[in-house]
Amino acid sequence: PHPNFDAEADVETLRKAMKGAGTDEDAITNVLARRTNAQRQEIKKKFKTMVGKDLADELHGELSGNFRRVVLHSLYEPDQYYAKCLHSAMKGAGTDEKVLTEILTTKSNAEMNAIKEAYTKLNKENLEKDVQSETSGFYRRVLIASLQGNRDELTGEQLQFLYN
Repeated sequence: PHPNFDAEADVETLRKAMKGAGTDEDAITNVLARRTNAQRQEIKKKFKTMVGKDLADELHGELSGNFRRVVLHSLYEPDQYYAKCLHSAMKGAGTDEKVLTEILTTKSNAEMNAIKEAYTKLNKENLEKDVQSETSGFYRRVLIASLQGNRDELTGEQLQFLYN
């Protein structure tokens, strides 16, 4: 976390960076790249309260290209970001199995359940059904099993033992 985090000051900096002709991309980077996801979520809420507009919408109108994409992705909550990545990995021709593997096999039960919920909310589709239709064989079985979000997890005490 940023040690001197002040959401109101960050909102003012972002407003100033987007005001008038041109956009101060360095100021936007200095604020958003140096905050945790939780702090960025707080900035989004404070922006809406102080300015009456959605921060992502404002940034979308001010930025372009890869910079816009990265900045907007940084504003997603983790479960929303993973849901978008999974959807992108499966839409259109072909499937990006690296993305499916990375996300679906590394998340905790709670994270997996949050991702499934976000996927349904964002895409109006069922993640398990999409994975079922995009994969096959043993690989499909492993991913579907991971998607259930009910595998055994290590307790804090077990993790402590492993790392000592």
